[in-house]
Amino acid sequence: MGALEVAFALLMGFSLAATCGLRAFLPLFIISLAAKAGMITLASGFDWMASYPALICFGSATMLEILGDKIPAMDHVLDAAGAFVRPVAGAVAASSLVRGMDPLLALALGIIMGAAVAGIVQALKGTLRILSTAATGGIANPVLSAAEDGTTAVAGILGLIVPYVTGVLILLGLLVGGRTLFGRLKRSKPGASGTGEP
Repeated sequence: MGALEVAFALLMGFSLAATCGLRAFLPLFIISLAAKAGMITLASGFDWMASYPALICFGSATMLEILGDKIPAMDHVLDAAGAFVRPVAGAVAASSLVRGMDPLLALALGIIMGAAVAGIVQALKGTLRILSTAATGGIANPVLSAAEDGTTAVAGILGLIVPYVTGVLILLGLLVGGRTLFGRLKRSKPGASGTGEP
């Protein structure tokens, strides 16, 4: 593989890992479905993701995660569990798509990159949920959840088709979104009125 093909694979891995920060299993289901359909080639050692058992497993987990995230209180439980599950899912997603280099190096890069970006997105999502819960008493959380479903599906599919565009947009979104959300969270803390009073 040439340099452009390696970059393409890395950006696919980055894009799909980022979406794992919103939904742990939907991106893995998308990868599994695309591999089964012959649309993508998986990295060495990840052929199992194109099997019917993997499709059934990821599909079932996706449905449970999406439905559970719409139930009050359950969404907070899923977010708490997601702090551990989503970085792992991101590592699997990225590692399964990183090809064109030494398999051990590709695996290590996929794990590091995938877990990191999924963890960052998970943290931003959690911060947004905290702000939403504080502002609306949790009423807006199901709407946010539905938006996360759509964003994960669209970004996941586009990440496999046009990863150069998707990867850049996700990176910009992380930079802008992180600065905005954490700025608002800081201002919402007691005593952070911006007047300079103690």
